[in-house]
Amino acid sequence: MARKSSDLTEAVPSVASNTQMSPTFRRKRPRVGVIVACLGEYDSKALRYAILRLNTAQSFVEYEIVYDVPEDHDFVARTRYGEVVRTSYIKQAASSFEEGVVRRQSQQFKNKPQTPCDRYLALCNCQLDSGVYLFRPGNRMRTLMVGSWQTHFAPPSLLEFIIDICVKQGIAEAFGAPPAHMPSRGCIFDYNEILENTRNGVLIGHVCEECTAYMARSNPNWDEIKMLTGGQWLGDPSDPFSPYCELQRLGFKVFKASGVRDSFFRRFMDTISLQFFGKLAEHTALGVALSVGLVLGFKGLVKAFGG
Repeated sequence: MARKSSDLTEAVPSVASNTQMSPTFRRKRPRVGVIVACLGEYDSKALRYAILRLNTAQSFVEYEIVYDVPEDHDFVARTRYGEVVRTSYIKQAASSFEEGVVRRQSQQFKNKPQTPCDRYLALCNCQLDSGVYLFRPGNRMRTLMVGSWQTHFAPPSLLEFIIDICVKQGIAEAFGAPPAHMPSRGCIFDYNEILENTRNGVLIGHVCEECTAYMARSNPNWDEIKMLTGGQWLGDPSDPFSPYCELQRLGFKVFKASGVRDSFFRRFMDTISLQFFGKLAEHTALGVALSVGLVLGFKGLVKAFGG
């Protein structure tokens, strides 16, 4: 499979032997680093699991959660609490934040050189004053603004929407990003300014003819792309080892309109057996019947005494 030629490989120092050097390791897949430090209340173990599980569903890109970020940077403080942020501020602050992330990932670890990711996606719990939700303020970094998310946007859920954007960023890094287009075709590369209007692309996961032709020059693996889009990567709900079931065990019901985690009320309701409600209904009906009987009996007693 052909790959982009721009800095998608790296040379890692090999271990020397007495006779010769081991072959140089060359990384075949570009890396997409997902930053969750700006996600605030929407961060969850289910979301992190889902992002990393994408690595087992395809072979053309590698996802990682970037933990080592400058969390004292003003960019983090301004984008994690659901506030409206000026686009001009993001353009100015995200650049220096990106520099800090790249610098940290370029430092040595246990005396071994490290390399930064080829692309970063910062998940931010804020919204831009312009209403745009996906923005490229730096060289490697894209920012996804989810502060305007509302549960009535679902389906899909916010978790599925974030994963869809991660998939899109991975495809774009590996094979080149087709130009966004209008109107909506249910294509993952549709241009939608408003978060709510992305619903169909996430649910359908279509790659339109125009985008297919654009990416064909890079010889993408269409079987893997098809598996990633439209939620197919979640697998069979009847398979206890599928991502679908794993997400449920992590406290997230995949197709509920619950953001990236279930609400307390929903979790409480899920812990109560349906038999409990059946018994409660039976006892309620019995109580009503007894009350009616007592009232009618009391009226008959009063009548017998000439009341």
